[in-house]
Amino acid sequence: MLKRLILIVFTTVFFAWQLQISSVFALDIKEVYRTVPLNDKGETIVLSNKEAQVGKKLFVDTCAQCHFQGKTKTNPTVSLSKEVLEGAEPSRNSLLAIVDYIEHPVSYDGEQDLSLYHPNTDRTDLWPEMKNLNKEDLELISGYILTQINLDPKWGNLSLIDN
Repeated sequence: MLKRLILIVFTTVFFAWQLQISSVFALDIKEVYRTVPLNDKGETIVLSNKEAQVGKKLFVDTCAQCHFQGKTKTNPTVSLSKEVLEGAEPSRNSLLAIVDYIEHPVSYDGEQDLSLYHPNTDRTDLWPEMKNLNKEDLELISGYILTQINLDPKWGNLSLIDN
């Protein structure tokens, strides 16, 4: 009986300590990196650290299988780097532009509808991961992408080879 009580106390203390550790080691990104373009008018938005965390989780759960480290497995010539997003037609270098792309994907030159090939919110029958994402989730994912561009010069960079 005493052993069981000691085990219960130890387990409770261990898990309580883990909860404290996780909040201490939460993502803490400087505001300058969390400030991202909102739209094509030059307005910006500052994501909170919590929004950046949630955006990262959503990106990893939904997008990272094809866009690991900002690169694109299915089309290696089109990445999520700053230069590539700016060069797209229409430009995809702001939070709202990336959300629009996720909702209605088009080719890099803007000529072809890619809704049959790229996961989007209209074709959840093809990409069930998208079924549970709402507009706020798409904004968080987009914000995470833009934050990564600010934080990591290698993010999506096709000319850098990772070893």
